[in-house]
Amino acid sequence: MMAAAAERYEVIIAGAGPAGLASALYLLARRPDLAGRIVAFEKSRHPRPKTCAGGLIPKTIAALDELGIGLPIPSIVVTGGSARTELGSIDLPRGEVLCTIIRRDQFDSCLADAARRAGLRIIEDCRVLDVNFDRDGATNRVRTERGDFEAPILIGADGSGSRIRRTLFPSADRSSSIGRAIMTDLPVNPEDSVEFREKIYRFDFGCVPGGVRGYSWSFPCLIDGRPHLNVGIYDQYASAVYGRESSRPSLIDNVRRAFPDLDLPSAPRFYKAFPINWYAGDRSFASAGVMLAGDAAGVDPLMGEGISYAFEHGRLAAIAADKFLTGNPSSIAEYDRLLHEGAVGRKLRRLAYAARRFYGPHHRMYFRLAMLSRKAMSIGVDWYNGVRDTDEVPARRLITRWAAAVLLGLSVR
Repeated sequence: MMAAAAERYEVIIAGAGPAGLASALYLLARRPDLAGRIVAFEKSRHPRPKTCAGGLIPKTIAALDELGIGLPIPSIVVTGGSARTELGSIDLPRGEVLCTIIRRDQFDSCLADAARRAGLRIIEDCRVLDVNFDRDGATNRVRTERGDFEAPILIGADGSGSRIRRTLFPSADRSSSIGRAIMTDLPVNPEDSVEFREKIYRFDFGCVPGGVRGYSWSFPCLIDGRPHLNVGIYDQYASAVYGRESSRPSLIDNVRRAFPDLDLPSAPRFYKAFPINWYAGDRSFASAGVMLAGDAAGVDPLMGEGISYAFEHGRLAAIAADKFLTGNPSSIAEYDRLLHEGAVGRKLRRLAYAARRFYGPHHRMYFRLAMLSRKAMSIGVDWYNGVRDTDEVPARRLITRWAAAVLLGLSVR
């Protein structure tokens, strides 16, 4: 029996979240002639609920500006912050924008509208069922709930539980690099909330001594125009979620202890959980005509931040796809190399290194080092946020600036 004919495109994207949509937006900006020849599958329908804290660091805002999208949705700008550790509290640098907080359903829908206008076809309420790659024909055949589709390029941007990764990169699909976060939204009076009054976010690393490799957070946000706090906790290792037999506090108990001033619920039904697939440098992220992007490839192991990497991966995937379609098959291998050795890969490797230190057995020493100098802290915050592309500065120059700030008190900006 003959297989049903497949619809043919130049690029197939599994997942219409930030990574998939950024890939399409960057590629269509480079190649407007591909309008109508790129398709993305979304298992839900925009605007769809998305469990996420919704923080956009300056690196992400710069990417939106580069794409000419802007941010035409409600948001809260954070210009300061505090972080509590077992050694005391740290006030993060104030003044410049540290984070812009949005709701992911609105943000993703905004990106989808922009991508549609640019020429992306999005098929919603459509799950990817199976993937086959014909190396001789260099064709990816994707079976979905809406039929079969073929394209020489397939971008797997289908999240932490990526079917593309499980199917085509089974050796890279490991539960050991899947973290977990839980969160809840708490309505507040903005006049009584320090987050709203002072335009700050709060972090709490008090769970680290108890064995949680992560932190709790409290972000100001707007839900249907009403002030709320998005409160949650991230644990880098999902396997460390404590079972009934453990005497250690649950993640819910940890987040409630972190913010005793907030009237947080204790029942699990008031919290939403989601996985976070963090970057592991010994993986493969591309092969032949297939690339993984965003959460499917892996995000920040230290803080679990993923939206900025969705755009970074999307930019690189678009460049690789453009070159591939114009006759350069080695561009896919180059994408894989950049995710290991390029600026994005280097940053993620350093964040993995930091996670092992700040969440490891000698965490007190590293928190103490981080608290030595406010000026040095500013360097770290700017680097993390990608302000003025500080995260692409060579390591030696960053270390020199950090030492000058700590030892000599010199200005860092």
